[in-house]
Amino acid sequence: MTLVPVSNELAEVRVYGKSETQQVKEQTIKAEVINTKISQAQSATVVELMNRSAGIRIRQSGGLGSGINIMLNGFQGRSIKTFKDGIPTDYLGASFGLGTIPVNMLERVEVYKGVLPTSLGADALGGAVNMVSRKDGQKFAAISYEAASFNTHRASVNLHYGGDRYFAGLDAFYNYSDNNYHVTANVPDPVTANIIPTRVRLFHNNFRQLYGEIYGGVKGVPWADELRIAVTAFDIARENQFASLMATPYGASYSTQHARAIPSLRYKKSFARERIRLDQFLVYSAIRSLQADTLAGSYDWFGNFNEAVNPNQRGEGNAPTLAQIDFTNLTSRTGIDFTLNKQHTLALGVVFNDYSRSGRDPYGSVSPGSNPVDLLSLPADYTKTVATLGLASRLLKERLENVFQVKFYASHAVGQEVNTSTGLLREETSTGSNRNFGVAEAIKYNLGDHSYFRISGELATRLPEQQEILGNGAFALSNFSIKPEKSVNGNVGFHTGRPGQYSVELNGFYRITRDMIISVPVGLQYSQSINVEQIRGIGLETDLTVFARPWLALNGNFTYQDFRLYNIREYTIRYLEGARLRNMPYFFANLGVNADLGRATSGKLGIRAFWYLSYVHEYYLDYIPRDTEPDGFLGLWGKARINAPNIIPGQTINSAGIVWHPRFLERFSVAAECKNIFDKAIYDNFRVQNAGRSFHIKLNYIWKQKQNQ
Repeated sequence: MTLVPVSNELAEVRVYGKSETQQVKEQTIKAEVINTKISQAQSATVVELMNRSAGIRIRQSGGLGSGINIMLNGFQGRSIKTFKDGIPTDYLGASFGLGTIPVNMLERVEVYKGVLPTSLGADALGGAVNMVSRKDGQKFAAISYEAASFNTHRASVNLHYGGDRYFAGLDAFYNYSDNNYHVTANVPDPVTANIIPTRVRLFHNNFRQLYGEIYGGVKGVPWADELRIAVTAFDIARENQFASLMATPYGASYSTQHARAIPSLRYKKSFARERIRLDQFLVYSAIRSLQADTLAGSYDWFGNFNEAVNPNQRGEGNAPTLAQIDFTNLTSRTGIDFTLNKQHTLALGVVFNDYSRSGRDPYGSVSPGSNPVDLLSLPADYTKTVATLGLASRLLKERLENVFQVKFYASHAVGQEVNTSTGLLREETSTGSNRNFGVAEAIKYNLGDHSYFRISGELATRLPEQQEILGNGAFALSNFSIKPEKSVNGNVGFHTGRPGQYSVELNGFYRITRDMIISVPVGLQYSQSINVEQIRGIGLETDLTVFARPWLALNGNFTYQDFRLYNIREYTIRYLEGARLRNMPYFFANLGVNADLGRATSGKLGIRAFWYLSYVHEYYLDYIPRDTEPDGFLGLWGKARINAPNIIPGQTINSAGIVWHPRFLERFSVAAECKNIFDKAIYDNFRVQNAGRSFHIKLNYIWKQKQNQ
């Protein structure tokens, strides 16, 4: 017997799997997922990455470290909640915000428009943003440094060491910028006092931030799947060049915020053969903030100091302040999942928050009378509980997915009120409580592996925030009778695509909101949050990605939304019935091109190039009557018949750059980018002007332990 050798060549075998990011994108509850891993080598910010997505617009009130306003499908501000790894970020103060967190600190950003996952459990009226921390393996080190225009420096460090049972690590970042870019300011003529638009450079606008978190723990032990203990600290200092509007220049006002040690604990454990899973988080934070404005004099837009005529008159704003406020926050988040069978999972999420505030301000508001009391020194306490029970089901051979939720909201505030007529403190302690229920339903029907329909609806509630109930101890008065905002939200969407070729997504949304909370003036000195406005609107967004070549990706999206006031109860503003929401873009679009030249040249060039275009149609700083809006289809053609200062101009911004991965240094990369190439004037939140053209260089180093080490 002779054995004859036979050679069989196997055809190429490809195994396709879905990443964690892709799984989140395709879950029953819709999420816009920004994969920050792809952009960690670039000088992009989290705000820029999110603004390239459909239905999302984040506006800033200046440069690095300035305040931001998140807008999702017609909702904005406090209606949108932010999370870090599924935990509300209130306990971190201003340290972990979308405007300051480096991309390198995150694995991805999940944006939920409408219904939220049961695990998040928040009183978000219009959506939420969940920032997921970076996870690169058991042992890794990542270091980045960026230098940019306006003396901007950003650095981040991620260190992680893990074994079979133990792990430890450090996450830290540093931000600094002079933010001394040019703006066009309204400068009064010294002779005629006429206002002359003049190009000036900001001179008192720098921002500095240091953030660090050390953590360690155990995993895979009999009594815990994971126990993680962390301590966080941060320090923030900001110069204030102007107030909320870019009207009057400041030259000495500043603010700070810091926390020396914020301890937190997270415990995970599975029971009953992993049919029951517990995820418990606890944190206590103590944060101190300072707002200083005591200058006896003023500055002009050129940085010249003018002494005060009356040396006893202090403060560059309306009134002097040296407010020191201490905030404490206790947050507990409990999540329990019950796997009932292969088709059904029951989940319970409970978030409890206990907040207190105390402070002092020698220049602040006091109660009148023979024994004046610093209003900021009055203690204020606020508690909030949000509980969500959700049932997730997979039916019809997993073609039909369903999530049904019931929510309970409760809040309680305790403090002292000021009589708005006399200015005197009320003798009795005031309390305010709210209790509400809500429901939500999300359905997804899978047409195939990569095509599906989604539809969702909810009765959402946002409880008043502590400042809206308690005031701020200064010029914002308390209102213990304020009611929660409520909204009926509906979403419908369709997605289809082929991996590596194209993807298309189309979504529509409807909102009707009542008892919207706004701040209104009370007399000449105070303001107060009240329920007044009702809003109704619809919107449409679409997103298209095409891979023209294996190495060339093209992306484009646009969003149109039409949200308006209706059933206005306040007689003096009924002429605004049907007006668009103020300070809210209603049409915006993006285009992007990404080219992997290394893949195009079979590895000869380790270069990736990218170009992005962002367009925002003009919108309005304040409400304008509907009959003064532009004519034409959807109001996108023509000009509004109002004064120019009330118009936030339309803008088209181009940015481009490259990332180089040297073949001889595979762990290292260099990126260069020019943002706002044509130096267009950028007007953002409340018509505040942002930086013009800027240049950025970023160095990135990543070390990971190989699997066989």
